Amino acid sequence: MIGLTLKKKVSALFLNSCFLMPMFLITIVVSIAPTVQADSVCDVPASNSWDVDNKINYYYKTPSNNFFTDIDNEPIYEQISTDFSIEISVSNDSATAISMALSPGKSYTFCYTYSGHPDSPPTNGVKADVYLMSEGNWEYYGWNYEIRTENWLDEIGFIPVEYRDTVTWMPFRDVHSYEKTKSDYFSIAVDTEVSSSFWGGNSLIEYYLVFDNWDNNRNTDQKAAGGSLNVELLVDVEDRLILPKFTAYMLLAVLPLSCLIVPLIINSKYHSYGLGEEQIEETEIPILEN
Repeated sequence: MIGLTLKKKVSALFLNSCFLMPMFLITIVVSIAPTVQADSVCDVPASNSWDVDNKINYYYKTPSNNFFTDIDNEPIYEQISTDFSIEISVSNDSATAISMALSPGKSYTFCYTYSGHPDSPPTNGVKADVYLMSEGNWEYYGWNYEIRTENWLDEIGFIPVEYRDTVTWMPFRDVHSYEKTKSDYFSIAVDTEVSSSFWGGNSLIEYYLVFDNWDNNRNTDQKAAGGSLNVELLVDVEDRLILPKFTAYMLLAVLPLSCLIVPLIINSKYHSYGLGEEQIEETEIPILEN
């Protein structure tokens, strides 16, 4: 009898785990995943304790240069692992970007503030755009800048509408675009650190943080400020908890498997009732004699 009770408890615990495990895993993932922290502040020292230029490349899109000047930068061999701050400037009708490699074991919070340049104050207000993008999208961004004075839709008019997104640029994960802002901050964490080359070997993935002061092809962007802008950038780097990759497979597999296993167990239990031999306790009935 005790063994039968224990078996029922184990079965009930297993059934409940099958249904509750997906919700439990989703709760853990959501609770530790980095999100846009609107109430956070970058706690970054006023001066850098390391040489930022060793891990960052600078890029400039201005009417006086062209797209091919970007190849002068050396590849990045080290990831950002420590807080830092920099100040850069963005000319009117131009863009300035920095590229860096990010580590999967870190969470990065970027805080930026635009201000007008005293030698060339903006006439349209101190507002501009900020985009975080991958290397491939950065290349499309440069192409978009090169044809900024032309009708952009005419250049890709031969491509069907449903495929035009494949030849234009998009912010990282389609969400990291911050337009018409003077000051803002956002957080990000990455899951991959290297990319494989067609010719063999791996290289660090570079991410481009772009400060945009021109009228790009997005309808929601800020127009050129009409003057130069200064940018103060603070980057707060923190350690983050990383779930093992197998948890993703568990999250995807537990619920479908439970939908298959649970009916089998219930069906087995249903057909097993009444098949067991039960011992009937015999009792003596007293006979009443007249």
